Amino acid sequence: MAYYDELATFITRPHVEAMARLGVPGALMSWSYAGPIVAMMKLAFIIALFVSSPWIGYQLWAFVGAGLYRKERKHVVLFAPASFILFTAGCVFGYLKLVPICLYAMAKTMDVGDRIITQQYLFSEYLSLVMMLTIILGGVFQIPLVMVFLSKVGIVKPGTWNKWRRPAILVNVVFAAVITPADVVTMLVVMVPMLVLYEIGVVVSYLVSRREKAGT
Repeated sequence: MAYYDELATFITRPHVEAMARLGVPGALMSWSYAGPIVAMMKLAFIIALFVSSPWIGYQLWAFVGAGLYRKERKHVVLFAPASFILFTAGCVFGYLKLVPICLYAMAKTMDVGDRIITQQYLFSEYLSLVMMLTIILGGVFQIPLVMVFLSKVGIVKPGTWNKWRRPAILVNVVFAAVITPADVVTMLVVMVPMLVLYEIGVVVSYLVSRREKAGT
C-alpha cells in the first residue's frame, strides 16, 4: 500500500493509452469518498496475491500430488515452477495485449461522434476488469502444462488429446465469448492463444511420452 501511487499509475496505463487514441480524457472517476480507499486496498491485495502466487501455486500442485503415487509426486516439483512461469507469462500477455485491445474496442463502440454519451469510467470497475482478464489469461496459459501433466501420470493418453481437438475448439470459443466483453476482437485475442496453447500441449505430450518410451 505504500507504493499505491506507482501501482495505480502502472495499472491504469492501458486505459490512459486507449483514451488517448480516442482523444478522450483518461482520468478515472471515484463513485464515493470511500471509493479510492477501497480501490487502494483492493489493488494492494491483488498485487500481494500475485507476488505470493509461487507459494500458492506450489500448494495447489502439492494438493494434486497428495492423490498421486510416490513415483508420480516427483513431477510436482518440476511442474510447480513451470506453472508459475506460465502464469506470469499469461498475466503479462493479458496486460500488454488483451487489456489495451479490449479497452480500446469497448470504448470505440461507445465513441459517439456528437458526444451524446460521455465516456467516464469508475476506477473500481476498471480495476476489476483488468484483474479479471489478466488473472484469467494467467490461468489459461496453464493449459499445456496441465495436458502434459495428465499424460505424464497416465491419466490421459497423448492420442486422446487429438481425439478431443474438435470439442476443445468448441469449448475454447465458448469460454472466450463468456469471459470477454461483447466484442469480437477481444474474443479472438483470447481464443487464438487458447487454441495455440492446446496444440502446444498436444505436441509436448507426444514428445514426453515418446521420450519416456525410449528411456524404458
